[in-house]
Amino acid sequence: MSDIEIGDRVCDKNSGSCGRVVSILNNEVKIEPTIIKRGPRGEYLEVTEPPIRAKKANLEPDHIKRYEELPSDHELLLHFGVEEVGSPALILNEATARATPCSCFTYKGKDLCWSRGAIGLLKQEQLGVYCVAGKGYKPQPKLVERYTRFAEAAEEAHKKIEAMPKGRERLEVWLTEMGKELSKRGVEV
Repeated sequence: MSDIEIGDRVCDKNSGSCGRVVSILNNEVKIEPTIIKRGPRGEYLEVTEPPIRAKKANLEPDHIKRYEELPSDHELLLHFGVEEVGSPALILNEATARATPCSCFTYKGKDLCWSRGAIGLLKQEQLGVYCVAGKGYKPQPKLVERYTRFAEAAEEAHKKIEAMPKGRERLEVWLTEMGKELSKRGVEV
């Protein structure tokens, strides 16, 4: 990929490392990987690791700026899991969630938004707090298509647990059923 610039967020498909490009030299880039770690008080922190080298050819276009644009299948599963337990979005990094614009799209006439620093789709009452830096609406047919597959799978998986009492076992069953339903739809997580 020749359109990579310093500061772009990319993922290396071979190592799975994702982060900001800190240097470019010929056909290689240095990526400063970012991971989420649990802090000493139980909070989640975004931690930057030492830069790694990756070949430009190993950077997939769909992964560029993945946090801002298209969540991965694993991230979508996590978003749906938060939704399934009826929780508002979980804020992992308050400062990041407040400082970055929300990414939004419309699904079945409803506006759905998420923010860096949060897991799960933002509930209506969270939009005013975590989308103050703006809301980005772009036509995202691939995201809507993927979200539709996940939504259909979640609906089917939910049918399997409707009669179960709330609790950890219910979530475990839902996750198992979600995996089966996603597999039927050609999504591997």
